Amino acid sequence: MLDTDARAVGLSDSCGIIAPALQPNAPLLKQTPPEFFLELFQEHSAPLLKYLTSRFKDREDAAEVAQEAWLRMHRLEHPEQLSNPKAYLYQMASNLAVDRVRRHALEQRVCRDERAAINEGLPSAERSVAAVQSIDLILTALNDLPADCRQAFVLHRGRDMSYPEIAAQMGVSTSMVEKYIARALRHLRDKLSV
Repeated sequence: MLDTDARAVGLSDSCGIIAPALQPNAPLLKQTPPEFFLELFQEHSAPLLKYLTSRFKDREDAAEVAQEAWLRMHRLEHPEQLSNPKAYLYQMASNLAVDRVRRHALEQRVCRDERAAINEGLPSAERSVAAVQSIDLILTALNDLPADCRQAFVLHRGRDMSYPEIAAQMGVSTSMVEKYIARALRHLRDKLSV
């Protein structure tokens, strides 16, 4: 039988798994003999870890799942009444392993989706070059326009001014502004439809 200090701090086997602390005064263990957990732990800790390691391929993840399985077993009110405690322990560990794998897959999917969303907002090098070339074509076409046409077009499309506002600013009639903008649109369409 264990001494009081060993029960208070928990047990560690040769595999590094720590069994839950076996405190006789703990509320959930009032009727469960500590020897039950000690025997179960000594008999199944290493095989359980080996089983989980084969599922995870990572001993650290397997040890964490095994630890959680032991803690959940410890929390049961009457684990000694289970018809097959070993089967219950392994099934619980398997369920925890599946949950962990699913959670990891979900986290990976969310990270991948977030990276994709961020990358979609960034232009590729080809798109950046094409955009710069398009802007250069537009600026060249705008510079080819007479000054009044260019000014009317920029005020309307660039500054979102109405025809009457442009007419007042330029000191011409509204109908003249309409003609300037129509001429600018025809010129740009011709130059940019290459």
